[in-house]
Amino acid sequence: MSFENKSIIELNKDVESFVIQASASRTEFFKQKFDDKYSVLQFLHFSDVHMRLDCWDRVIEYLNYYKDYISFALHTGDYCEDSQERYNDLYGDGIKSERVVYNCIGNHDTNSVDQITRVRTITEKDKPHALLFNHTEGWDVNYFDVKFPMSYYKDFPESNIRMIVLDCYYDIEEQKRQLAEILRDAREKGFYVITAMHELTGAIEESFGVTFNTINDYKGLLGKQRQRVYEQAIVDFVKDGGVHICHFAGHDHHDGFGITENGILNSIVPCATTWAGWSDGKRVEGTKTQDCFNIVSIDPNLKLLKIVRVGDNSDHFLREKRLLCFDYEKRKVIFNG
Repeated sequence: MSFENKSIIELNKDVESFVIQASASRTEFFKQKFDDKYSVLQFLHFSDVHMRLDCWDRVIEYLNYYKDYISFALHTGDYCEDSQERYNDLYGDGIKSERVVYNCIGNHDTNSVDQITRVRTITEKDKPHALLFNHTEGWDVNYFDVKFPMSYYKDFPESNIRMIVLDCYYDIEEQKRQLAEILRDAREKGFYVITAMHELTGAIEESFGVTFNTINDYKGLLGKQRQRVYEQAIVDFVKDGGVHICHFAGHDHHDGFGITENGILNSIVPCATTWAGWSDGKRVEGTKTQDCFNIVSIDPNLKLLKIVRVGDNSDHFLREKRLLCFDYEKRKVIFNG
């Protein structure tokens, strides 16, 4: 059965009011008494678009439509399909975005496949850098001091937030050192921090029972340990008095939310493609399941992390994944449904 092709706006009108309200904080009359001095930071988080121009365009269409409520978009890796040979210049060929779309390197972006032997190798950094970071106009970010940098940070002073986007595949040791310095600088300046990279900082051990975390046993299926290349730097930052709100990732193609053994909050967004190989259900074009990304809102005054799901909002257990409001300071679920 084929479904009528509908716009992403039409398919997701049911969450429009939540996108609007997630960008709000309490009324301005609280400001004087409670010192509500920061603005809510709201952005679009998507990942693993895997060179699909049609999927990318639908995300940008949504971003442009709700640009008054969304400050920017962040794509957390796997811009290429399965290797560098399968690539589309999505920024250049797709719909022009009216908001900045930040990018991040994923594991498939590092790989090159020999067309004869089919042997897969990791290339030098200049190749993925040229593919993923060729449209950075208006980013206004601070890059790490390495060759062909794919790690950077951006301050949002009106929200008192520093966003740090990390490359977890190249120059790890040097970037660990610089990350520690950037985190120390954030602590000294009083910035709260969000981090992002393609993968989790570590395995999620406590999900608080939210539906935005898979209940399929992927750990038992895959038997893999999650890399922790940068987690210790974040742990040290928190021990020294810094505020780390959340780490944002993709890679798994299914939902994840919760804290690691070391207490670091992670949020995984499912893939933006319709390939459902590692998803928690079907992804059918022409239906709401076709698209999948999160509208993320951070309220620094009330210490709230809010997520609104656009697109696929249930799993094969029929658990609903539409909304999440989480107190990141008290580690408490306010609402999930």
